[in-house]
Amino acid sequence: MVKNERGIALATTLVIMTVVSGLIAGIIFVGTQEQRVADNTRNAEQAFGAAETGVYEVLRTWSPTKMSSHGLVGTDSILIADSLSPQKSGRYSGTVYRLSGDLYLIDVIGKDSLGLRSTARGDVAARSRQGLLVRIRSISFPAPPGKAALTVGDSGIKVNGASSVNGHDSIPPTWTGCPPPDSAIGVLSSGTINTKNGNKGGIQGAPATDSTPQLVDSNFTVFGGVTYSQLGSAASITLPAGSYNPAPVVTNGVCDVSNTLNWGDGVHTQPCGGYYPIVHITGDATVTGTGQGILLIDGDLNLGGNLQWYGVMIVQGAMKAAGGGKVGANVWGIALIRGGLDETKINGNINFQYSKCGLTQALNGTSAVAVSRSRAWSQLY
Repeated sequence: MVKNERGIALATTLVIMTVVSGLIAGIIFVGTQEQRVADNTRNAEQAFGAAETGVYEVLRTWSPTKMSSHGLVGTDSILIADSLSPQKSGRYSGTVYRLSGDLYLIDVIGKDSLGLRSTARGDVAARSRQGLLVRIRSISFPAPPGKAALTVGDSGIKVNGASSVNGHDSIPPTWTGCPPPDSAIGVLSSGTINTKNGNKGGIQGAPATDSTPQLVDSNFTVFGGVTYSQLGSAASITLPAGSYNPAPVVTNGVCDVSNTLNWGDGVHTQPCGGYYPIVHITGDATVTGTGQGILLIDGDLNLGGNLQWYGVMIVQGAMKAAGGGKVGANVWGIALIRGGLDETKINGNINFQYSKCGLTQALNGTSAVAVSRSRAWSQLY
């Protein structure tokens, strides 16, 4: 008997097409899933990067005055505004909580680039939450054995001419919001304090001078919870050895903090009146001009006329102050001169004036913050 097999080819073709279609659909499905996994991984990494960037942008723009004015967690918090990451790969926002007097928690949520645009698929942007515990290292000037308008190491100091050192507290002209006044020693040194040309009246304070062997090298390198090297690493302006004549720089009505010769405006005319940089010069320096904040000199300092400095001046070498120019040099705050092989000399019209206001506002307003950090958590969702 002969079987009728007409139409078997069509059935076979349909079976084959079904199998092949299934294989193709499976390949497309697997490929699509792998693409989505890759997209999700990329988005998660972008979200992680945006959150981490947000945490360190908070640190970079940390304002000691603003942060310390807030209350403890439960009664107050500091919002981090929704912002585009510097790399434009995502957005971040969050909150800073003050846990204790010097301990803060930075809590930031980052979103990947999907958060920057609408999508046809209705995808939800990846999010990453980063937490960082930050403890502020307290900076205190000066260290024991006492505060002075001018502190000099064992190389000693010679004060000549019309120069003066005054330990009685004084508020810089045009400054406001100052703490109650106090007084300090005029010149404190572990070396010899010499005055010539009848200049003894040029040193005043409570007392005018004090020579003490208790003044050691660490008084010029350790300031509370922060060392000199840590201050240098936190500097907002770092310059090599050389001669500098800083002045406030304003661009389009905004204080231009990117200019390395803008060291703030000690006269406090806006907008650079609130800018207190930490300036670190990594060698010998000659400085005129004007500025405020914390000035660090790794080598010797030649101080000419026309310098107006408000805040803290720390010199690891010796200082030569000639005081030339039509306008005398004035330092409002405190100066610490560690000294070296040469004796520190002050000639001409150079004035060191202790100012609690200049000191505290420089410390509260410095744009960099020295912190110790520990990761609190990292979460993707």
